[in-house]
Amino acid sequence: MKKIYLIAGALFIGVAEGQAAESAGGTIKIGMVNDQSGPNKEAGRSMKVGVDAYFKAVNDKGGVNGKNLELICLNDQYIPDKTVDGLLKLIEEKIFAVVGTVGTSNGVSIMPIVKEYKLPFVAPRSGASTFRRPVTHEIINIRASHQQEIDRLVDLLVREGGAKRFAVFYQNDTFGIDVLTCTENALRRHGLTLAAKGSFERGTEAVTSALAAIMTGKPDVIILGSVYAAGAEFVKAARKEGVKSYVATGSFAGGSNLVRVAGPAAEGLIMTQVVPPLRDLSLPLTKECKDAVDKNPGDSGFNAITMEGCLTAKSMVMALEKAGNPPTQEGFIKAYEGMKDADMGGIKLTFSPENHQGQSNVYLEIVHDGQLVPFRSLKK
Repeated sequence: MKKIYLIAGALFIGVAEGQAAESAGGTIKIGMVNDQSGPNKEAGRSMKVGVDAYFKAVNDKGGVNGKNLELICLNDQYIPDKTVDGLLKLIEEKIFAVVGTVGTSNGVSIMPIVKEYKLPFVAPRSGASTFRRPVTHEIINIRASHQQEIDRLVDLLVREGGAKRFAVFYQNDTFGIDVLTCTENALRRHGLTLAAKGSFERGTEAVTSALAAIMTGKPDVIILGSVYAAGAEFVKAARKEGVKSYVATGSFAGGSNLVRVAGPAAEGLIMTQVVPPLRDLSLPLTKECKDAVDKNPGDSGFNAITMEGCLTAKSMVMALEKAGNPPTQEGFIKAYEGMKDADMGGIKLTFSPENHQGQSNVYLEIVHDGQLVPFRSLKK
């Protein structure tokens, strides 16, 4: 039975239900739809660079079972309707899988299509529970969840920082509300409740009213549940107003992009990451990804998000090698589900039919002299 979608003013007629994507000759096409020019473009571009760099490195060595990997990326400008539109276009091009959406709402928007076409969806760049519980057969998560990142921050700031009053600055959408909920969950474990919260509208940098609402709560800590541009504006505005609270956020906030845009106001900001420290090249995976990105740096170079894209791409290659020759989409998913302590080069992946999150590593960093460095202690 064919499915008909009317999305963003365009009519798309789906391929027969369950039909497998075909490889074009010796090529496996992998699709990506994310922000390349909108408010979260640095994250989208970096994911593209990381995935593409690793694919090119594999192609240079002969590909996967003799087949080359081709990444086809479309720009959704951080608009969920355009994510849907883009994925449907890529399905017409017979992509094998989709990888690396950026933004919770963007990833959620394509879940019905992914399920309908039985299309493997690897590494939505989001830690939202929507992608994890209940398990969606087609969705493969490589990163830690929002809850795991927020738990790490709250535990640190309560136990070492003595913090009791927490506030959340959050984007008023699926992503921001998930961060808000995760913070409330983390605080509950310590017998605490939220002191204040303030939201802003997705795609804007209108932070003034949110800051005013948060300041009334006199927080010890402000958790940022935003993408990098709005987060940077908030941090600059808060410091200008004399706010002395700890500011903390997760990998979702854009890492070095947030630090760069916030400038001196970012000093002391605490951030979780879902990839290992980039300067520690003793980890084989980190060195392999740095070498791949250095060879094909695009406009991003080697950073935490290109590292995330690279390790995601490596996991896909590991699964493709065991997905049949030619690979099938179901074989690809089953290959992931069969991974038990699969070593990527210092980081191990474990999946099962009941668990589609391969690893849960969370690393702490802090901004010192304008750079994100490994966190040691809150003591100065």
